[in-house]
Amino acid sequence: MTLVVPDGVLLDEILDRSFELWPEGLSPEAYRRWQAALTRTPWARAHATRVALVDETGRLLASARQFHHQVRLHGREGWMCGIGAVATPPPLRGRGHASALVEQIVERARVEGALMAGLFSEIGTDFYRRLGFVPVPLDEVTVQVKRKDGAPAMLVRAGDDRDLRAVAGIHAARTETVPFALRRDASSIHHALARRRLLAGLGPAGLRQVEFVVAEEGASAVAYAVLNENANGWTLEEAGDRDPAGARLGGMLQVLLAREPSAPAPLIRAWWPRAFPVPPQMELTDRTDARDVLMLRPLADVPIPAGAGDVFYWHADRF
Repeated sequence: MTLVVPDGVLLDEILDRSFELWPEGLSPEAYRRWQAALTRTPWARAHATRVALVDETGRLLASARQFHHQVRLHGREGWMCGIGAVATPPPLRGRGHASALVEQIVERARVEGALMAGLFSEIGTDFYRRLGFVPVPLDEVTVQVKRKDGAPAMLVRAGDDRDLRAVAGIHAARTETVPFALRRDASSIHHALARRRLLAGLGPAGLRQVEFVVAEEGASAVAYAVLNENANGWTLEEAGDRDPAGARLGGMLQVLLAREPSAPAPLIRAWWPRAFPVPPQMELTDRTDARDVLMLRPLADVPIPAGAGDVFYWHADRF
């Protein structure tokens, strides 16, 4: 069995299988356009690839996406091998091909000096535990925003590419003392935004809407939020605030809700890092473990974070 970077007919087969498993509400044509566009961002060209395990005839046995994420783990700088979209053709399932694929990816990452491998499991933890991965809980919460009579006196505008460096700085400041966090630069934040914007733009009209908003002082963003909105409510994909109390973020959400003062408040869900303050205008309720389980496997002599309080991870960071 050989690990290859697929193209041509092999890549077409993988995309067909991937669409069957994770269609994201797109048509087959839109799904292919979305996947193709995601490979063209500056971050993806340097840090993301698709891999396939094939037999001696070139037959597809299993496939996955592989990512190179810069991380800080217990004060040590390095990188994490992210693994996503692991899939095996239905006729070949149960023969260990997915396990063999993951092991080859992990071993190659170990040789190349990765601190750890990470993935998000949608199938529980048993399968990946057998491969040495350990679940790390993340908090999923409902965000309750206190509504005001009218909007707060603050300017909230649409964010754009000129704000990404400031957003990266806000993230770096917030994660400085957390045992485990991604080290996000402007290009990785741009990729995360592009992923969601493209998905919304290629989907049916009205299915999704993505908003990137900032508050600024002196022409520089000092707080921001990324929201994914659909018929079920809002997902706060990520947020940040230079205010130690997070008050600007709370005010921004109040401004967004004040756009439709007579409408019921939408359900807002988020993965909320425990190291991030709860703004005074907000309350977090219905705390549960995230449904997509973060699982990590050490590849160097560095301990894996023990619990949700040791991890700073937004839903936008899911791969």
